[in-house]
Amino acid sequence: MCKNDLRIFYKYYDQIYLKRKDYENESQTIRQIIKQFEKKPSKTLLDIGCGTGEHLKYLSQSLKCKGLDISEEMIKKAKAKVADAEFETANMIDFSLDERFDVIICLFGSIGYVQTFRNLVRTFKNFLNHQNNEGLTIIAPWVFRKDFRKGAFSIDTYEDDETKLVRMGTSKLTRSHWLVYFHYLIGKDESIKYSSEVHKMLAADYEDYINAFSLAGYSETEFLKEDEGAMRRGLFVAIK
Repeated sequence: MCKNDLRIFYKYYDQIYLKRKDYENESQTIRQIIKQFEKKPSKTLLDIGCGTGEHLKYLSQSLKCKGLDISEEMIKKAKAKVADAEFETANMIDFSLDERFDVIICLFGSIGYVQTFRNLVRTFKNFLNHQNNEGLTIIAPWVFRKDFRKGAFSIDTYEDDETKLVRMGTSKLTRSHWLVYFHYLIGKDESIKYSSEVHKMLAADYEDYINAFSLAGYSETEFLKEDEGAMRRGLFVAIK
């Protein structure tokens, strides 16, 4: 992520996304994909960019799981939710663990935070180094460059007895990055405060991901095309 202040993003992450995403259904989709592609029974899973642990709430019911995220705030929330998983705070590009996994997942476009193609290759090599032989890596890509829509806006709202929140987002595509701008209005304690943040993301297309998997050393890669279901941006499945 960019080095600007993202405390609002972390603080209200669940309030915004629990309304938008069906984590249980998405987790079931991941289980089905694992069963479809695994070459031997999968027992362990590493969730990279695990956020507040919503997918691991369900995946940890049938797999031994670990979650990894760059945000200490996110990891703190995940630990409070998921007693059956372990967690680490680290950067996906260069983390180092003394263990390997049958399945590695990186969902909800979190891979976009690597920002550059060079880092994408480095990250996939690092995933591969933490993978058991014939293990699976499942990646939900950030939005493909071809799908950028100039002038598009998003809006999310949240409210409870103490807080009212509105978040609007828009984005800009440069030659090398996809910049996402979020603007917040937070009504709380008898005042309305404004905050903003910028997320610098990877600007890439399908072919770039396929090339990165190949350069990293994966033996097979398949793209499951997007639909209107649990993983609408599609999923890459790569095998060590």
